[in-house]
Amino acid sequence: MSQSSNPLNAVVVGYGYAGRCFHTYLIGLTPGLDLYGIVSRREEVRGKIQADLGVRTFAELGEALADPDVDVIVLATPNDQHASQTVAALAAGKHVVTDKPMCLSTEEADCMIAAADEADRVLSVFQNRRWDGDYLTVRDLLRQGTVGTPYYIEMAWEKFSPPRTWRGSHAAGGGIFIDLGSHMIDQALQLAAPVSAGFTVYARFFDRGWNTDVEDHAQCLLSFADGLNIQIIASARSRPIKPRWYALGTEGGLLKHGLDPQEKAMVAGDIDAADEADEANHVRVWQVETAASPTSTPEKRREAIVSEHVIPPQAGRWRCYYENVVAAIAGEAELIVDPRQIRPVVRVVEAAFESARCGTAVTVEVP
Repeated sequence: MSQSSNPLNAVVVGYGYAGRCFHTYLIGLTPGLDLYGIVSRREEVRGKIQADLGVRTFAELGEALADPDVDVIVLATPNDQHASQTVAALAAGKHVVTDKPMCLSTEEADCMIAAADEADRVLSVFQNRRWDGDYLTVRDLLRQGTVGTPYYIEMAWEKFSPPRTWRGSHAAGGGIFIDLGSHMIDQALQLAAPVSAGFTVYARFFDRGWNTDVEDHAQCLLSFADGLNIQIIASARSRPIKPRWYALGTEGGLLKHGLDPQEKAMVAGDIDAADEADEANHVRVWQVETAASPTSTPEKRREAIVSEHVIPPQAGRWRCYYENVVAAIAGEAELIVDPRQIRPVVRVVEAAFESARCGTAVTVEVP
């Protein structure tokens, strides 16, 4: 799929936190991609956008789709709108980036993928957390065998704050599990890859007082055929906060506190200022070696030699996401976050809700 050398014109649909702080900001940093306009239904918001950013504004998505100068539609809208808006944008000949979790069902995911294929346009899902420094560091340590063969990984993302706007509505696709869990599920499936056999999903959701119809604490265990278990914890009612990562392997373990610093730096206006200089948020690795005790039979009693290391995390780089989308549209690179990779994430979300309702594990089949 080739593209001219002119920058691609992108329109962001929705100007809430995600549209304002993530998408418009990162688009503005991406070579070959221009922020052409923003869709907002609220007149006062459109006036502020024009005053602050000097870009076009649209009252409805349909207006942006009818503009022949628009190349890319970026959906930062409530989750229940992603599927229909994606299909409409693709049918209008636009490339599409939709915020996570892509959509709310595998049936919707299949329709979106089919629409992209029919339109011969790029469809991607904003899984920027694949470029979190903590994830990249843990991924590389596990792949290098630093703690042996991993058999248990715990991923926790916790805070203490009520959901705002549509995120407190189940019908709109709100809730802490979809909001934060969809990122962690994607990371988990990347860590477990290649997944060649079915795996089970066992989930428990809790509502402890925000007076909404969505969960505020969720636990989801993915159990894979090779013996790896990954526990995902997403919470809006946590004090104290658990480590972001905790992993056990046959030859040791690791843990890491703290979230990737890019979001805080980005909201402050300079994502490149993000760093993890605080050693409290560095990765701690324990490696265990066993040796036969001279005073006992080796097969019965062994003593462990434990070494501990502190490893600074890699620098994350969310800029990579949109840079790859631009390169993929130009036919210069493979799309890294392909919707076919995100369909299993949607399936795990479905299975987790099913498991929480029925109280039993649900098997997810691998195509």
